[in-house]
Amino acid sequence: MQTETEFQNNKTMLNRHFLRAKVLQSLYAYHTSGQKDINFQEKWMFNNIDEMYDLEVYLLSIIFEIKDIASELIEEGKNKFYPTEEERNPSYRFVNNPMFDRMAECEELMKNIKRLHISWHEQKEILRQIFIKFKGSDSYKDYMNKEEVTFEEHRRVIVQLFKNYIIRNASFYELLIERHFSWEDDYEYLCQVVIVLLRNWEDGDCRAKQLSTPFDNKAEDTLESDQDFMKNLFRNTAIHWDEYDSLIEKRIMNWDMDRIAFIDMIIIKMAISEFLYSPIIPLRVSLNEYIELSKEFSTEKSRLFVNGILDRIIIDLRQENRIHKYNDDEYLLENSDKEQTI
Repeated sequence: MQTETEFQNNKTMLNRHFLRAKVLQSLYAYHTSGQKDINFQEKWMFNNIDEMYDLEVYLLSIIFEIKDIASELIEEGKNKFYPTEEERNPSYRFVNNPMFDRMAECEELMKNIKRLHISWHEQKEILRQIFIKFKGSDSYKDYMNKEEVTFEEHRRVIVQLFKNYIIRNASFYELLIERHFSWEDDYEYLCQVVIVLLRNWEDGDCRAKQLSTPFDNKAEDTLESDQDFMKNLFRNTAIHWDEYDSLIEKRIMNWDMDRIAFIDMIIIKMAISEFLYSPIIPLRVSLNEYIELSKEFSTEKSRLFVNGILDRIIIDLRQENRIHKYNDDEYLLENSDKEQTI
C-alpha cells in the first residue's frame, strides 16, 4: 500500500502532466476558434476541468452496481429448480465486502451520484457480463476461498475488479463516451485517479472522505497551486505568443516558421513560458514534460525536433540571463559540455 506522501506525490505528478495537456488543448482552441478572448477561453478551460471530474463519480458508481448484480446472481442461483451445492449455500463474502459500506459512507460521493442522477439500468447486461468474467478469475476465486480476509484484501479485490475488468471492457468504455463525448480524452487519466483513490481507501468512518480533485492546493513544495500553474501557463503563452517567435526563428536555421506543425509550435511556446515564469519547476522536469507532450500529440520526428529546439532555446535564455530557477543544478550538470560547444 502507498503511503499518504507517495499518494500525494503521484497525484500531483499526474495532475501536472494532465493539466499541461489541457492547457495545450485550450491554446489550440484559442488560436483556431476565432474567439480570441483570453478570459472566455480561460473560463471554458476551467469549466471543462470541473465537468471532467463528473467522470470520477460515474466510475465509482459502477462499483455499487456490480455489488447489486452479484447479489442478484446469488438469488437467481438459489431459486433455480436444480441449484448446485454452491448455489444452495452461496458465499456472501464479496457482496458483504466492507469496502462497499465504506464507500457508501462517503457523503461527497453519494451526494454527487444523486446530483448526476446516475442509473445503469439500461446497461445492466454489459455490467453483468463484466462481473461474470471477473467471477471466473483467479483473483476472485482466491479471495473467496480464503479462510479469513483482511480489510486490505477486501480493498485489493475491488481494485482488481475495477482495474482489470471494468475499465478495460470496451463496451463499458463506449457507453461512457456516449454519455459525454469529451470524456474520451480524460478517460485514461481519471481511471488512474480512481485506482489511486481506491488503493488508499481506509477502514473506518468515511463520511468526510474527499474525492480526488483536479487541483492540489495543499502541496507544500510549490510556490503556486495547480490551478495557478495552469492559469499562468495558459495566460503567459497566449500573451507572449508573438514575442517567442524571435527565440524560435534564431534556432530553426534553414527552416521556415510556417513549416513547424502548429501543435509543435504550441508545445515549444508553452515550454518557453514554463522556463521563464515557473521558477520552482526544474528545467529538466519541464523539458521532459514537453517532450512527452510532443510524443502524445504529435509525431516521433516532432519529439526529436522539439527536444533539439528547446535545448538550444534554454542556452539562449541563459546567455540572456532570463532563466531564474530555484534549483536546476541537475540540468546544468547534464548539459555543461553541450552549452560550451554550441
